[in-house]
Amino acid sequence: MILLLSALLAVEAIDLEMTPQDKKKTGVFKLRDQEKATLQAWIDSRYEKRATALNQKAVPATKPSVTEIFYNGKYVRLSDGSLWNIRPQDTPLTQSWISSPEIIISSSQDATYPYKLTNTLTGSSVFAKKAAELPATNPS
Repeated sequence: MILLLSALLAVEAIDLEMTPQDKKKTGVFKLRDQEKATLQAWIDSRYEKRATALNQKAVPATKPSVTEIFYNGKYVRLSDGSLWNIRPQDTPLTQSWISSPEIIISSSQDATYPYKLTNTLTGSSVFAKKAAELPATNPS
């Protein structure tokens, strides 16, 4: 009876913590309940569970802030030294970032501009991509 209960809890843990995509990617969706329980027991006997999941990004103690804006808002440099190329339709927003606001960097759903920079003072966001260096002349 106890073995059955622990098997059910292990199956539930795997089923609750893994997304359908994770189950498909890892092959767990093919396992029977007893196999899931055995896998969970093996994991539990060798590893400690983290307090927070890795995919939950920790908030940094300090956020980078805007230090320079180039070419009418087309490029932004942050206090951490990173340089960002701003999506053209978002440059009117970056042109208005004049008070060195702190920025939250997150991912976006845009393949060309895969990051979102959010101004913590105004809440406005722009899409951006990392840039290695500034172009020699103002890009049109």
